[in-house]
Amino acid sequence: MYFKKKFVLFAFILISLFYSNLESSNTIKVGSLQYGSVNWELDLIKSMGLDKKHGVNVEIVQLASKNAAAVALQGKSVDLIVTDWFWVSRQRSQNRMFSFIPHSMAAGGLMVSSNSNIDNINDLKGKKIGIAGGSIDKSWLIFRAYYKDLFGKDLRNESEQIFGAPPLLNKKIEQGSFDAILTYWPYQARLKTKDFNTVINVSDVIKELGIDGNIPVIGWVFRDDWAKQNEELLSNFVKASNEAKNLMLISDEIWEKVKPSMNIDNEQVFINLREIYREGIPKESANFNFESASKLFSLLALIGGEELVGDSKVLTKGTFWLK
Repeated sequence: MYFKKKFVLFAFILISLFYSNLESSNTIKVGSLQYGSVNWELDLIKSMGLDKKHGVNVEIVQLASKNAAAVALQGKSVDLIVTDWFWVSRQRSQNRMFSFIPHSMAAGGLMVSSNSNIDNINDLKGKKIGIAGGSIDKSWLIFRAYYKDLFGKDLRNESEQIFGAPPLLNKKIEQGSFDAILTYWPYQARLKTKDFNTVINVSDVIKELGIDGNIPVIGWVFRDDWAKQNEELLSNFVKASNEAKNLMLISDEIWEKVKPSMNIDNEQVFINLREIYREGIPKESANFNFESASKLFSLLALIGGEELVGDSKVLTKGTFWLK
C-alpha cells in the first residue's frame, strides 16, 4: 500500500510537470499599458478562453508607459507589444529587427466646442490647439502635412500648440483653455458626450492627402528572431486576436463582458468607445495597402525629420510581417 501511494504521487507529479511545461512552451507574454484599450481585447481573449482554444496561453504583462513597453520588448521581458509601424521602421533601419501585424486603424481627430467658430482646418490659423502627445505625434504631423498641402504654410507657425497628456487636455478644453483639441480616439469619445463636435478625423485627413485611409495605425510588434522560432505560436495568437475582434464587431452582448475592463461609468461614453473601436478594426490583411503606407511614411518623414524616422527617409523593408 505504501509503494502504491508513492507511485500515484510520483505519477501525479510527472503529469503536473508535463502540463506545466506544455503551458510554458505555449505561453506568449503580451505587454500592455495598464489602462489601454488593448486590454479590452486581451481580457476578452482570457475570459472566453480564446487563447486556449487556439493552443496559446496569453500572459498579460502590465506596463506603465509606451517607453516602458518598448524597453520590455527590446529586453525580451515580453514577446509582443502594441505600437506604431513608424517605430518599427526606424528600429529596422538601425538593424534592430522588429515586425508589425495590424491591430487597429482608430486614430482620433480634431474636436471643438459646439459653440466654436472653427468649422474646418482653415479656421485654425491664429488659434490655440491642444495636442495629445509630443511634437512628433503622428496625428499632429498628418495635420501639418494636410495644412501645408492646402495652404502652402506650416500649421506649426500659423497656430499656438499646447502638447500634453490626453486626460489633462480634455479637462483644459472643457475649461475653455484653448480653441481646439487634436486627441486620441478614446478621449475623443469622451468629449462627444460633453457638447463637443468632431471637425475632422485623422483617417479622413489621410484620405484628403490622397492616401488610402484604411491604414492600421498601431499593431502587434515583436522581434523577428522570436517570431521565426515561434511561427505557429504567433499564428495561433493572431487567430485568437482576430476571433476576439470579430466578436467585438458583431455582438453587443460581448461588450458586456468587455465593459469591466473599460473602467467607465457613463453609458454614452461606453457606446461611443464601442463604436469607434469597431470602426478601427482592420480589414483583412490581404487588403492592406503597403504602397499607401510607404507614401504616408515618406510624407511624414519630411515633416517629422530625424527625430521621427532616424536616418531612413523611406519605409524600411520588412516592417510588415508577411508570413
